[in-house]
Amino acid sequence: MLIIICGLPGTGKTTLAKAVAEKINAVYLNSDSIRMSMLEEREYTEEEKKRVYEAMFVEAEKQLTEGKNVVLDATFYKKELRETAEGVAKKADVGFFIVECVTHEDLLKERIFKRKKEESESEADFEVYKKVKTQFEPIEKEHLAVDTSLSLEKQVELVEKYLSE
Repeated sequence: MLIIICGLPGTGKTTLAKAVAEKINAVYLNSDSIRMSMLEEREYTEEEKKRVYEAMFVEAEKQLTEGKNVVLDATFYKKELRETAEGVAKKADVGFFIVECVTHEDLLKERIFKRKKEESESEADFEVYKKVKTQFEPIEKEHLAVDTSLSLEKQVELVEKYLSE
């Protein structure tokens, strides 16, 4: 199966995606890690974002064709990106699931501020969050929205239930 964990910066995507990948023994792919490995200087242009997502989709397809489950961790802020991920799942003939991370803005600000102090692969600050928020296209397909202010254990439980339905 292919699971995308998506949402705005600071919503807890990476924490949840890593926990879900571990729980279901899936390959974990993260757009921030891919960007850092591909590019010494990062500018976050549309072309750069496109290259990062393309690299992530190529690797996801490779892992899926090897019979592995895959969890993709990225904003997936555009409908087109989510549709491309679904196409990868269809090509590999596996199930496709969308999990959207949501939380209130106060907690999000706190997480983004804390991220600056710790070693984090994400370079998104609150200004990036605000920009992506204006660009984020609503998810129209069936999906699970997870409130990441809940305990991580509860979040993973909700995702597991969704995957088994």
